[in-house]
Amino acid sequence: MFLTLIVLAVLVILSGIMLVFYTEVARPAQLRANATATMQSFTASTATANVYATGTAHVTATAHAKATTQAKATATAIQSVYANATSGSPAFGSSLAYQDDGNWDTYDAVGGGGCAFRDGALHSTIMKKSFYVPCFAKATDFDNFALETEVTIVKGDEGGVIFRGNDKTSKFYYFRIGRDGFYSLNVSKDDKNSTPLLYDTSSAIKKKAGDMNLLTVIARGKQIYLFINKQFVAGTTDGSYSAGEIGVFAGNNGNETDVAFSNVHVWSL
Repeated sequence: MFLTLIVLAVLVILSGIMLVFYTEVARPAQLRANATATMQSFTASTATANVYATGTAHVTATAHAKATTQAKATATAIQSVYANATSGSPAFGSSLAYQDDGNWDTYDAVGGGGCAFRDGALHSTIMKKSFYVPCFAKATDFDNFALETEVTIVKGDEGGVIFRGNDKTSKFYYFRIGRDGFYSLNVSKDDKNSTPLLYDTSSAIKKKAGDMNLLTVIARGKQIYLFINKQFVAGTTDGSYSAGEIGVFAGNNGNETDVAFSNVHVWSL
């Protein structure tokens, strides 16, 4: 009996040791197993995340490369549009050294300036701040075309070209560049109101007084493309006006402005 009790006591002690062993040793082992499983899970997740991130980066890089390629393709296509539109014989052309079949405006503006042929060019001059002086070619009427002319800001602020215009109602589009490096495309609604369609800076603009900039507008239906020194800068769609006169203008944003225009050409499309 005593021996039995001793054996039972030993078994209880051994059971306790086993329990303690399980409690004190197995748990860390279980935690280690859990930690290993967690680490494996984390590693797997990280690997998956890395694969996803790598895949995403690859997709993003591919998309960026594709977008860049498409942009280059678009720019190349538009440059081809420019090359094709300005090739061949123009429907209208003038050196603007003197009056011609375009029947260009010549007048004195209120407050000084106006439109006049001098020094081998058509000059638009404006002395009054926040005003502009348009010089229309009243005998012209173009719908789909490429219009190109040389623009030299002799002094002052800005100048540009007018197209699809009606000088009697002051309804027309105008594409301007400034010595501040900005360009814009606007729709004139009347003498006092206009709506901007495009407005931005361009490194293609030569900004020094006396620098010549070659401006080109290609208009076909509602599509309008703008070029400065043969470089595409912007395009948009607008159906406000479909045809009309061409012209040139100078604008005063705070400085007396004189702009000289030479060698205008229009190709019908």
